[in-house]
Amino acid sequence: MIPKFVADVMLGSLSRWLRLFGFDTLYSNRFKDFELIKISLQEHRILLTKDRILSRSKLLKDVLFINSEILEEQLVEVFLYLKDKNFSIPIKSYRCPVCNGGMTKVSKEEVFNEIPDYIVMNIDEFYMCSCCKKIYWQGSHKEKIDAMRDKILKRINLSDK
Repeated sequence: MIPKFVADVMLGSLSRWLRLFGFDTLYSNRFKDFELIKISLQEHRILLTKDRILSRSKLLKDVLFINSEILEEQLVEVFLYLKDKNFSIPIKSYRCPVCNGGMTKVSKEEVFNEIPDYIVMNIDEFYMCSCCKKIYWQGSHKEKIDAMRDKILKRINLSDK
């Protein structure tokens, strides 16, 4: 089973990267503690927090206190937690880093008027967020995302290669 997350206000960057790795991750800088607890319980999401008091709430069933301030180390903390709990880790899957929506493959013709000419001339594969309609394509950012994922999986001895 692939886990779902909800993250507190201090973990915006971590949330974005978890989405880039394919995890359904809710985040808003407006969520209050009681909302985070409610979402976590009602939607069976792991709560990610840097708030020690919140992490000790007896109401929560699944919570991970994030110790590090460094993004890569935060990702390692999450992946180690998932490994320890025997959760599945999505491989080569992505969600919209902006809104958490799912990605749908679209044709070049569908997005032709919405992307720069140099991209139209050099890229053939496009994806669109099903929620916010933002358009994505494979560029150097994809290589960076995949390299980070591979590095973390290797660090926790869970490489998919």
